[in-house]
Amino acid sequence: MKILALTMLLLVAASLPQQGLNNVEVCLLTVYKDGVVHLYLEASVDESEPYITLPLLSSPEKINNILVLDQNNEVLNYDLNENNTILIYTLGATRVKLEYDTIGLTSMEYGLWTIRVPAPFNMVIRLPEDAVIIYINAAPEEIKAVDRRIEVTLTPGEWEISYELPIAPPTRPTTPPTTPGQPPTTPTTASYINIVIYIVVGVCVLCAAIIAALYARRRWRARGLSREEMEVVKFIRERGGRALEAELRERFPHIPRTSMWRMIRRLEKRGIVKVKKVGLQNVVELE
Repeated sequence: MKILALTMLLLVAASLPQQGLNNVEVCLLTVYKDGVVHLYLEASVDESEPYITLPLLSSPEKINNILVLDQNNEVLNYDLNENNTILIYTLGATRVKLEYDTIGLTSMEYGLWTIRVPAPFNMVIRLPEDAVIIYINAAPEEIKAVDRRIEVTLTPGEWEISYELPIAPPTRPTTPPTTPGQPPTTPTTASYINIVIYIVVGVCVLCAAIIAALYARRRWRARGLSREEMEVVKFIRERGGRALEAELRERFPHIPRTSMWRMIRRLEKRGIVKVKKVGLQNVVELE
């Protein structure tokens, strides 16, 4: 089934307009130790063209945290298609930056990780730190080490790379040395009380520091917001810290739908809000 799915992805990529594939200039896949793969892609586009279609390397249900920006880091609208492609509306843009996370490219069996990628264009795969390649199904264009990571440059095709991650040695508890003939010392009740007091005081100090840091961070993130952005954040806070996108459009009818969505994406990028998909609606929550 996996081979069939990979073959279908390659067939879909082959059926896409060649312009979209030829315009891809950068494609970097960063693999993390838990198997999540982050894709970063850059492509040039004709500003007179209304849209561009690009292949997704995984099925949409295994993709999240999608972000599409233009050359000015403004959010672009998009649609996910059933044939594992993404339709990006690019009218007026000269460059597209696409990012997303996926869990559909890696698998682990008997301690050995494998990443399978149907590559419709040139790309670079950056493996986790200290990973060791055990198997690769063909000769790549280049392999090099960068900051404890192996980077593999691939040409278009179907690729399979198996790699192994180092296992951290278990730590052994240390015991204080004892004098021969002397029984080992045991903590007294007073020492236990002192330890508990130190722990409680440390936890209180840590909590106070965290609360102060969060307050300072929130004040810092709020700097530079426009009047409309401040009103949107205030409305979400009054709604208990979360609101539906439809409620925002109803509360601010003077803000066009596209402008509202771009505003939410800017707030999300600054770490002020986060967007969750609930059913067919988007829920905007304060961080």
